[in-house]
Amino acid sequence: MNSVACERFRWFRCGIEFKVSSLDMASDDSFLNEIPSLEKVPDQYDDRIGEMSEFYQKIAAEELHESETIREQSLNQLRDWIAKHPNIQKCRTDALFLLRFLRSKKYSFNAASECLERFLAARMVHPHWLTNLDIEDPELNALVTAGYLYPLPERDAHGRTITFNETVQFDATKFKASHATRAHQLVFESLYDQQEVQCAGIVHVYDVSGMTMAQLSLISLNEIKTLAEYMAKATPLRIREFHFINTPGATLALVNIVLQFLSEKLRKRVFCHRSWDELYAKVDRKLLPKEHGGQTSKAECIEIFKQRCQRLRPRMLQMNELALDISSRDESKHWRSESSTDAELEAGAIGSFRKLAVD
Repeated sequence: MNSVACERFRWFRCGIEFKVSSLDMASDDSFLNEIPSLEKVPDQYDDRIGEMSEFYQKIAAEELHESETIREQSLNQLRDWIAKHPNIQKCRTDALFLLRFLRSKKYSFNAASECLERFLAARMVHPHWLTNLDIEDPELNALVTAGYLYPLPERDAHGRTITFNETVQFDATKFKASHATRAHQLVFESLYDQQEVQCAGIVHVYDVSGMTMAQLSLISLNEIKTLAEYMAKATPLRIREFHFINTPGATLALVNIVLQFLSEKLRKRVFCHRSWDELYAKVDRKLLPKEHGGQTSKAECIEIFKQRCQRLRPRMLQMNELALDISSRDESKHWRSESSTDAELEAGAIGSFRKLAVD
């Protein structure tokens, strides 16, 4: 049995037994039930990160160049940067939070600190998209329950977590684009503090066969650009692959637009498949919901995810309190105004991301 399989353990609810590897860590992560400090300089820094299997330690060492010494030095450096940052008002400084940024940027301090600054600024500029990640919110709960987006319980052979999306479950008469973005953020925030996710990353699978013109009309080109920039510049996550299945012509056009705003590295990780069989050549079908050839039903996947969101709810709601003063935007190149060309492209957009520069 490989190291990934060994991480599985049993979790019981209402007499039903679930296999869990992606949504709960194998090590003791009970401290995740606690609320982290938001003090820039707390009396004592929280260095708890739990244990990682040799499988993921190897990924961290070989792909991220991580060692205990580098991790400790980088955490100290990033904490010192936060303490001295004139605009940061409230920010988590616990090790797991900061490792999101350090690991996603392979321990490049400049890249990690820029990503953290953008991460904070984005929440000030776009709270309707990125905050209030509450599984008890009626509309967000309804969207998750419908099966619009959720992580799958089992990781792939590379240790990566897979998220699964069914566009057909998004009712454009009931939900807004902000509900979709918050659903994505809910998934991300539920996974961010898992070391396994930080090290091995995520694979996104999107079934877009049910996408409608009504759905597409909910979001503008300006907002697409904004969200693409956020994903590329302010998301502390190792995004390994995007897979789109049964892509209709209108959706393919949208994907092509989004690709224009992504880095060359991310563009190379996007795959469009005409059928499920094409997807199965890239993604192990056994990991998908049972309805698509896997072993765990969609209902079970969603229930596992909702239970984790409920468990982490206080921790995720605390993210609303992160604070960065963006009133003096010229003080940082990471949220100052962009060029006139970008301003013209985004003319008329409400709450534009133009305050966050794109390199």
